Amino acid sequence: MEKAKKSEVMAKIKRCFKESEAVVVVSQNKMTVAETESLRKQLRSVDSCYLVAKNTLARLAVLDTAFECISEHFNGQMALVFSKNITGSAKVISEYAAKSDDKLVVVCGGFESRLLSASDIQMLAQLPPMNALRAKIVAVVQAPAQRMVTLLQAPACQIARVLKGYSEKQH
Repeated sequence: MEKAKKSEVMAKIKRCFKESEAVVVVSQNKMTVAETESLRKQLRSVDSCYLVAKNTLARLAVLDTAFECISEHFNGQMALVFSKNITGSAKVISEYAAKSDDKLVVVCGGFESRLLSASDIQMLAQLPPMNALRAKIVAVVQAPAQRMVTLLQAPACQIARVLKGYSEKQH
């Protein structure tokens, strides 16, 4: 590869490292072009990017980023999954790896300057999507307010029942 092309590729990889919330390192072996394109399409739907890179270029690009901790795992035929949605990309990668007959294997990941093991990625894949988690948080926060309204309405309902019973006795 020419020096200009190498620096261009390295700049792209470095930009991806800086713009991503999480990165997953996968080992790919004998994946066809069609399989790779299928995986890329699935990852794009969850705001992620699949990039095959030379190990030496990836090691240079990861320097001075939050993902330096994963650089020691750049070995063999590997690819990087750059993600802005860690649970979504973990789910896609884990499901694809499970069906791929060892053509794709999760090696590790990085999130907030921390190294994630393959089992950590698997655990993230089992979490519900971020919107579902947000909905659950809102429900938990709203529950006490709903109970308060119910408690405040209870005396009013009892008074209404007493008054209704009183007015029926009068007639």
